[in-house]
Amino acid sequence: MLVRKATEEDFTQIHPLIIKRTEEFGLPTSHVPNIKKLVEDYSSNSPKFYCLVCELDTRIIGYVSYSYAYSSWIGRSININELYVLLGYRDVGQLPMLHRLVNITLELKCLQVKCSAPDNTEFSKFLVENGTSVMSKEDGYSLYNLEAEGFKKLGAMPQI
Repeated sequence: MLVRKATEEDFTQIHPLIIKRTEEFGLPTSHVPNIKKLVEDYSSNSPKFYCLVCELDTRIIGYVSYSYAYSSWIGRSININELYVLLGYRDVGQLPMLHRLVNITLELKCLQVKCSAPDNTEFSKFLVENGTSVMSKEDGYSLYNLEAEGFKKLGAMPQI
């Protein structure tokens, strides 16, 4: 298994995963950008998002898309937009992608990783089990935050 930065060519495999994830949430797939738009937004001079893929035997089984944010009280941070791994591979794919994202966070000297997720889901349980804390809850969603204590739990230490 390999977790790596996505290439433009990977979006032919990532797009169906985005569709599958959207369907799993019961959301309309008509809003999902097409492959051309994803590549354009990913590859622009000022990327709209960044992406890692989890690959098993040349097949992409998961992805994490993220972006950068800034907080006046903590500085730079990373927002996870989506972290998705195909059912049946989640136990081997989610944690390596979160580890890689924490490594990127530390390399960039960011101090936190944030994301929101529906409450009481497999993914929300995964986040809490791996060092994130709940910052707030609203309308069935929670905002999760991973900082230094969570980095330690994942075996990483900020070098800031």
